[in-house]
Amino acid sequence: MTPSSPENKKTDSSIYIEEKKENETSSPHEKTTSKKDPKKSESITGWIVLACCVLVLCLCGYFYLQSPNRAGNEIKSRSITLTDVGFDTPVTFKTTGTEKDFNKYVDIIESTYQECNELFDAFHTYPDKVSLKEVNDTPRHTPVEVDPKVIEVLQDSLKAHGVNSKFDVSQGKLTMLWKQAFGAQTPALPDAQAIEAAKNPDSMDAVVVKDNTITLTNEAAALDFGAIAKGYTTQLAADRLTEAGLEYGFLNAGGNVILIGEKPEDEDWVVGIQNPDEPNSLLVYRNRKPTCLVTSGDYQRYMEVDGIRYAHIVDPDTGYPAANMRSVTVIHEDSAYCDAMSTALFCTSVEEGQKICEEFDLDAIWIVDKGTVDLVPDLSTDAFDIYITDGLKDQVKLKNQVEPKQAS
Repeated sequence: MTPSSPENKKTDSSIYIEEKKENETSSPHEKTTSKKDPKKSESITGWIVLACCVLVLCLCGYFYLQSPNRAGNEIKSRSITLTDVGFDTPVTFKTTGTEKDFNKYVDIIESTYQECNELFDAFHTYPDKVSLKEVNDTPRHTPVEVDPKVIEVLQDSLKAHGVNSKFDVSQGKLTMLWKQAFGAQTPALPDAQAIEAAKNPDSMDAVVVKDNTITLTNEAAALDFGAIAKGYTTQLAADRLTEAGLEYGFLNAGGNVILIGEKPEDEDWVVGIQNPDEPNSLLVYRNRKPTCLVTSGDYQRYMEVDGIRYAHIVDPDTGYPAANMRSVTVIHEDSAYCDAMSTALFCTSVEEGQKICEEFDLDAIWIVDKGTVDLVPDLSTDAFDIYITDGLKDQVKLKNQVEPKQAS
């Protein structure tokens, strides 16, 4: 039975009252001289009972629909992992709320990632968007009008390049060369001459931004946002979720984590940082405040040639994958900046990276193979040495030093 709306219940009540008045109306003479008809009395009683039953059912249905504990309106922890929204990475979202709100937030996440995946795509063109491929394919010295989001990512990239020149989105031909090597059926290093030819000697000077246009000024320059796109998109999704009413939750896009809002009842956010050699966490980071974490490591995308592991992160100076460490995690209030700087620091020695972090007020965690860095580590295991900037030392511990319930 479909419960009646409040308007229908009001109508039912009017009918009920009207029926009662019609059945009971009689002249004073009839009341004093007529004898009551038992059948008529039974009929009235039956109608009254039936009307009461209908009213009770309607009220029960209405209050059931309004109940916060009804499926769909129940406030509980909910999570989902999306695997088809782009960037070749799963996106996990978790929060507490109703099913209706959760579905609304999931729609926002899906549309944001799909939109940005097309805009930042260096491999494909789209009929309704100008992607990076179209920018790269345009003849040099020709301005290309792009979506404002592309300009925003480029401005973020210029900022990160100014902090550490190891971050360079203009080296798209170099990164493309290595992506082809990683995607080959038989892993093999690119030819040394091809690597040198793919380098863009003018770096970010070969990229001119004016209003909403981008101009590439030499043939060696090509844009690749692979080291910042996920961070920017995850931040954009988080901002849109907040605007839509999300009070707290988290997003994780392949190591790009955003903690949104503060958890209720003064609970801490607890985030695991992966062991480079195993799928479980090596470190645990705790914080009550919302923030962003991005990890760049050599353990998810790599290839082995002649027993040597080559990570997917390419040092623009050498033209080869960086091999300074196993992973770097950067923690900052902006996910795009985290993404860019974790890539840059992965290509930088720990010593130089610490100097950069101190100068630019940045927090980071380095995991290196044991004994490979001539510095006293902040934490150690049998396999790794860990270095932590001063601002994080009270918030980061080895997972085996944390109570199980705290590390969940």
